[in-house]
Amino acid sequence: MITKKLLDSIYNDFNVEKFKQGDPCGVVYQLMQHTDSQLDIEIGALMIAMISWGSRKVFIPTALHMIRDEMQWKPKEFIFNNLFEDSYKNAKNQCVYRTLNVDTFKQVCRNIKENLQGFSTMEERLSQLTTQQAIAEVCRWLEPAKVGTMNKSACKRVCMFFRWMIRKNVPDMNIWKSRNQQDLYAIMDVHVCNQTKDLLKNKQPTWKACEELTNIFKSWDKNDPLKYDIALMTLADSEQ
Repeated sequence: MITKKLLDSIYNDFNVEKFKQGDPCGVVYQLMQHTDSQLDIEIGALMIAMISWGSRKVFIPTALHMIRDEMQWKPKEFIFNNLFEDSYKNAKNQCVYRTLNVDTFKQVCRNIKENLQGFSTMEERLSQLTTQQAIAEVCRWLEPAKVGTMNKSACKRVCMFFRWMIRKNVPDMNIWKSRNQQDLYAIMDVHVCNQTKDLLKNKQPTWKACEELTNIFKSWDKNDPLKYDIALMTLADSEQ
């Protein structure tokens, strides 16, 4: 049974460095060792989040290959200089990761370039939108990669990206100073839905379930609701 007391205890004791080693945010931290450009970090983190599904043992090395070997630690240059058009030359069966093929990956890159053209940062591009609207907008950019939309899913990977960018405490990066971590949404997938089923009326990983879990987290800690996401992930790792 998931309770506030249990998750508070887990969060207060979790090991940040160990968490980074087994989480895709660790690849973002590796990127940040090579660049201090906000747009580099934003684009790189978004692309890492995009392929963060399935087995961590597979998608984390895949994300590292994408950032290190294909992008050469320069996501901004990769996108705006159209270097993606010549990327993944040696991809087996034209596959970037699982169902994401090279052509689809390049279409996502084109979408990102088109939507960020004329803006110095992604934060600036999304500045006139509420956090929920901004999540929906980024889902639209990534639509070819099938990350989900609010009418069909909980938009897990994009919500995770927003947590990385906005939340103040490690393992998150607090890149977007203009947004409030109180407005973040829970990272909802099938496993989280099963973990929290005793708390939720919505038993499927939909946007309604995401909003419901978010409101529960806010009732437990209105200032930092997504610390409970960290605790749930840590609990899931301990159970494996």
